[in-house]
Amino acid sequence: MIHIRIEDVEKYIGKPVNDPYGRRIGYVIGFYSDPDGNVISLEISLGDYEFKEIKIDRFELNNGDLILLPEWEYEVKIIENRLERLRKRIIALNELYAKKEIPKHSYEKYRKIVENELLKTKEDAKNIREVLKKRLNTLDDTIIELEKTMTGLKMCYISGEIPEKAYKTAVDQVRKYIELTQMEKESVKKHLDKIESLEKQPIDIGLKTSEEKVEAPSSQGIPVVVVES
Repeated sequence: MIHIRIEDVEKYIGKPVNDPYGRRIGYVIGFYSDPDGNVISLEISLGDYEFKEIKIDRFELNNGDLILLPEWEYEVKIIENRLERLRKRIIALNELYAKKEIPKHSYEKYRKIVENELLKTKEDAKNIREVLKKRLNTLDDTIIELEKTMTGLKMCYISGEIPEKAYKTAVDQVRKYIELTQMEKESVKKHLDKIESLEKQPIDIGLKTSEEKVEAPSSQGIPVVVVES
C-alpha cells in the first residue's frame, strides 16, 4: 500500500500500471482525494476503452513502478493477516490468563470478542477460497488459449507458411504470456494452500495448554485418609 498526498500526485498521472507479474494493466489518468488532501483512489485507463476507479490500498511501488494488486490477491492477504493476528491474540490471552496476569472476567470478555471475530473471518476465508478456485480455472483457460495459439504458429512455421523471423517474434510473445500466467497461477495456489491451512487450525489453539497451566497447582490433589469406625 502506498500513501500519496494531493501535492505529489502529479508525478503519477500518465504513469503505466502493471500487475505483480509484469503485465501491463493500463495508465493513471486521474485521482480522487479526501478533504485532508490524501489521495484515496486512482482512475485507471484499461486498454484505452475501459476506465475504472481503484482504491489506493491496492497499489504498491516497486523500484519506482506502480503495481496494482489483483483484487483476489488484495483480499486474500487481508484475510490471511487477520486470521494470523486473531489467533496470536487468543494465544496471548491464554498465556496472560495462565500466568494470572489478567482477571478471569477480562479474559473471558476479550476471548469472546476475538473468537467471534475469528469465526467471521473464517467465513470470509471460505468465500475467498472459492474466488481463488475460480481464478485458477480462469488461468487454466488462458493457458489453454495461449497453447492453442502456440500450436497454430508452430504448424504454420513448419509448413512453410510464415517466415522464421515472424514466427520467432510471435512465439516469444506467446511464451512470455504463458510464463506470466503460470506465475500468477502458482501465486494463487500458494495463497489457496495458506488459507486452507489457516482454516484447519483449531480456534481454541493454545487453550488446553493454558487451562492446564492454570489448574496445575491443584493437579496433585489432596490426600484423603479413610478412618474405619
